[in-house]
Amino acid sequence: MIIAQISDTHLDPDDPKVFSRIKDLERCVSDINSIKPLPDVVIHTGDIVHNGTSKKYREALRILDRLSCPLYVSAGNRDDRVEIRSYFPQERYLLPDTSFFQYTVEKFAVRLIAIDTISETSNMGNFCEVRAESLRRALEEDCSKPTVIFMHHPPYKIVESKYPFQFDNWDTVNHLARVIKKHDQIKYLFCGHTHRNSKGEILGVPASTSPSIAIDLRLGDVPEGAEFIPIYHMHKFDGIGFNRKTVICGIL
Repeated sequence: MIIAQISDTHLDPDDPKVFSRIKDLERCVSDINSIKPLPDVVIHTGDIVHNGTSKKYREALRILDRLSCPLYVSAGNRDDRVEIRSYFPQERYLLPDTSFFQYTVEKFAVRLIAIDTISETSNMGNFCEVRAESLRRALEEDCSKPTVIFMHHPPYKIVESKYPFQFDNWDTVNHLARVIKKHDQIKYLFCGHTHRNSKGEILGVPASTSPSIAIDLRLGDVPEGAEFIPIYHMHKFDGIGFNRKTVICGIL
């Protein structure tokens, strides 16, 4: 299975920089569509728009609808849970009677689970007992199928970041860790938020962040030749784990 990951597009029609961010996203969409074979899915790990409104999500969908493969999204701290659920509906929500945006995707060789790490009080991450319990129940439904979790905030320290720890506190990450500890079928955690490339792990499960698609928001080092070109990640499952590749748009 091949997963293309994009993140942190932060589209905002009211921002003067929106035109360059639209161009960056359009370039990524076109590049993903040119891949042979096509990825099985594209995942967006949050902050689709900047401070979510209907107007902004319509603009994002105008571009994202051009993808030739299925798109699944997780909610970022700049997204709006109500609007994202309306504009990016999914098949099976884990917490339909709450505002939390968590769901499973069952139709592929690898099971996809989106979890909600939005905090009500800050731009950092949060993961409460309610969200952890719904994840636990979903994982227990099928312990045999390889599974990945995608989310916005990375649950590990990124030492080169201005904010090395991306959650409100360690207790929130421990809610996630207690669930992950009991499920060997979890192969990877895909994250965003940091706007940079990074790698980490939680209880031995590999995790990584994808850089911001928006070049003006991207942080950290980028591959040679990509200083002014959008980049994204490709993850290929080899039957045991995922191999990650950073893709420079327009360069094979």
